Amino acid sequence: MPQPKPLREYVEALGGLVTGTEGDLSLPIHGASSDSRSVQPGWLFMAIPGARRDGADFVPQALAAGAVAVVAARPLARPPGVGFVQVGEPYRAAGRVAELAAGFPARALRLVGVTGTNGKTTTAYLMRDILRRAGHKTGMVGTIVYDCGDTVLPADRTTPTPFELQAILARCRDAGCAYASLEVSSHALDQGRLGTARFAGALFTNLTREHLDYHKEMDHYFAAKRLLFDEYLEPGGVAMVNLDARFLDVRYGNRLRREVAERRPDVTVLTFGASRDSDYRTDALQTSLAGIRMTLETPGGRLELASPLHGRFNAENLAGGAALLLALGVAPEAVVQAVGAFQGAPGRLQQIVARQDIRVFVDYAHTDDALRNVLGALRDLKPRRLVALFGCGGGRDRGKRPLMGKAVAEFADWIVVSSDNPRDEEPELIINDACCGIPATAHCTRETDRRQAIERVIAEARPGDVIVVAGKGHEDYQEIKGVKYPFDDVTEVTAALRRHGLLPEAPGA
Repeated sequence: MPQPKPLREYVEALGGLVTGTEGDLSLPIHGASSDSRSVQPGWLFMAIPGARRDGADFVPQALAAGAVAVVAARPLARPPGVGFVQVGEPYRAAGRVAELAAGFPARALRLVGVTGTNGKTTTAYLMRDILRRAGHKTGMVGTIVYDCGDTVLPADRTTPTPFELQAILARCRDAGCAYASLEVSSHALDQGRLGTARFAGALFTNLTREHLDYHKEMDHYFAAKRLLFDEYLEPGGVAMVNLDARFLDVRYGNRLRREVAERRPDVTVLTFGASRDSDYRTDALQTSLAGIRMTLETPGGRLELASPLHGRFNAENLAGGAALLLALGVAPEAVVQAVGAFQGAPGRLQQIVARQDIRVFVDYAHTDDALRNVLGALRDLKPRRLVALFGCGGGRDRGKRPLMGKAVAEFADWIVVSSDNPRDEEPELIINDACCGIPATAHCTRETDRRQAIERVIAEARPGDVIVVAGKGHEDYQEIKGVKYPFDDVTEVTAALRRHGLLPEAPGA
């Protein structure tokens, strides 16, 4: 536990975010939190406005738990002797308060980050594995788990809240990690959750329509992603940008490359992809049931890469992660070995092989671009039929739902539209939105109950079929009307295969 620090140090760390202070700035602060339930005696309470409740509403609970100081965006009533700091940007303030309370753990680590709409999770896992193969103890912060080096914790969001993030980085530091591989979300960047952390290298995968319920416009979404390179890349760091000309990638990749070079002349901007202009160029790409084979032309020579993963989009993920770490000085041999052994991330085109040459893939794809990537990769396997079960999340950008339906219809022989996480919306209305993008001539089935939908596609599977169950990936719940019910696509698919006698016997059974 870091030593107590006077409230003055928090004011200094907040810098220009401070709009006023009251009380004794020499007051010792033993810790800090934005959750009144975790506040301990002698701590500072950070009141953050939330989507549903304002943290300022919980100041009385924090004070009752022993808080001796409060940071908030507006004046608040409090007892005599309680310190107060008013700030103009409470989200960014929380990032700085959290890292000071934790003793700035990011400064003890070399950070590598990945941002973009799709591919972050797979790339973060790959970079962790490459760094470990190179002999560096490495932690990871991402959508599925928080790997602290010695312990692995379940994740509840891509980039956790500031206090959670700093606690994870502190555990990585205390476990002796030299590196940490981070997925960095646009929400986290926009809200300043990273504090003053600096990255040795940062990777941009792609940008397609997503999170417009939050960002409203693609330009705002892009600007949030660019913050990783503008504000968080250390001087002398490496920015690695995808130049593959698929869908919207080339527009935003070229724009990011140009703008980062203009804004950050103190960093090295490099590119990867199949484009001849790429600094790290992929070539001779082959995809098959056995996986991916390709060459990576680098400034230091050619690498021959082979991976058990599937699909051109995974080739991009592999090339991007490899390129960034090569540019940061990781040995090529470690990259080749790690790529060859890499099994991907849970719920990312995760394969379940059944009898009768039936293959089922579970994937997290929940945007039109991601669905095109996944279904295009599976179409390349030349199945007898390509069956796609998907849904759209409730409480999110409605505009992408018909785009998702249209994307699935471009590839699938049989479309099954079902529920994802309907949240507070009616599932049938979400399905209606998705079906607006599906031509009337398509072979399309609606089944609101996701368990029944999975049962149906397995019951009607034919030899040689490839089935993808998309949208939830690694998630082990389904959120309906504010309640998270246990639900895991891999578990449901496996059970359905077993019921229909399609699951191969385990070796030795």
